[in-house]
Amino acid sequence: MQLEQPLPGDGVSAPAERNVGRASSMQWRVLAYFAILNIAFGLGSPLGIAAIPLNYFLKDRLHLSPVQLSVFQAIMAIPVIGGFVFGFMRDRWRSARWGDRHYLFFGAMAAAGAYAWLAASTLDYFKLLWLILVVVTVYVMIYAAAQALMAGVAQANGMTGRISVMFGIGFLTPAVVSALAGGWLVAHISVSGTFLIAAGVTLVIAAQAFWRLDAVNEFEQSPVRSENGFEALRRVISHRPLWPAAGIYFLWNFSPGWGTPMFYHLTEHVRISSELFGTFTAIQSAFFLPTTLLYGVLCVRAPLSRLLWWGTIVAILQGPIMFMANGPVSTIVVGVLYGLFGGFATAAYIDLIMRSCPKGLEGTAMMLAQTSAFALAGSTGNVLGSWIYSRGGFASAVIITTLATALIVPLLRAVPADLTATRDGERIEVAGQ
Repeated sequence: MQLEQPLPGDGVSAPAERNVGRASSMQWRVLAYFAILNIAFGLGSPLGIAAIPLNYFLKDRLHLSPVQLSVFQAIMAIPVIGGFVFGFMRDRWRSARWGDRHYLFFGAMAAAGAYAWLAASTLDYFKLLWLILVVVTVYVMIYAAAQALMAGVAQANGMTGRISVMFGIGFLTPAVVSALAGGWLVAHISVSGTFLIAAGVTLVIAAQAFWRLDAVNEFEQSPVRSENGFEALRRVISHRPLWPAAGIYFLWNFSPGWGTPMFYHLTEHVRISSELFGTFTAIQSAFFLPTTLLYGVLCVRAPLSRLLWWGTIVAILQGPIMFMANGPVSTIVVGVLYGLFGGFATAAYIDLIMRSCPKGLEGTAMMLAQTSAFALAGSTGNVLGSWIYSRGGFASAVIITTLATALIVPLLRAVPADLTATRDGERIEVAGQ
């Protein structure tokens, strides 16, 4: 099965055969489109600018324990864990005129409305939980459409590596902004005000639905395979390249030592302030960026197989550095090293997932291998880590995190060799698919 470029004989040139200036101009527009979309999504979602104020509201106003907070977060993640369902809905039902932009516009309007309701309400635990669940659910539908667009356009234009970098930038930039702003918002703005800010950012997604990018239009107008729902599900399940990629991404995000255990370790034992915790969180994300950008340089020069191994070996070292966080200065050092050790591997794993998507089922595949794997790993790791932290301390959670990352090594050998043998921009052929 061809996962990248149409053959030149089919009327579309491979990247190497296109006019270089024209291709570069088109690629920059594509990268800008997905950068804006991912940044708006990252800032507006409940994991964005509202995340730190929400955690402090739950801890300080509703007095949740570490386990109770992790359970709240796990419930929030249920729609994300089932994200492949939303991806399947996107693959099966799209507006003939608007395509994926239909989901972007109406989803963003619904999410902004739910945020406004949160801002206007007197919140207790259960009202907060179900309204946040509404926002998360709508955002997952938006994300399914955005992920499918990203994978499809990346495959069609030979840009899986570079768009994986743009995905990282679009994810990490709002993470930095949210972390820095989140600590300040806790000290200066009410949680209701934070929800209104998130609603305003969400409206940017609705506005982007009116941007008719040529590469997006070409992808949405490409022929769709005629198959019923059961045939489509069977094709996803039997698509061998997808499952090692999903397993790798699950293990990479299964981190019992981070999340709630690190939050309580730093705020209750190391006793850093909310502003410093926000700075620490921002630094983690900010220092993902240099090695993410390095991946963008190397992905057009080295095959993905080599980049996956390089990234994984360095990523295994990410776990042990957690032991260094014993004071304000060492906490900042940990944040720096965490980011530097993780950016390259994350970009390589997203590149692999986009290459692994079956044609016509990009929404299902991306949401399964990337979004659902991320949420399931994060939620189970967070709950397990909180339980371990409450009984065995922080060190035990860190050790399990390191072992989980090391388990990626045997999974790399299960990835089809022809899927990772090429550099970004070269055609990919997966034999037997």
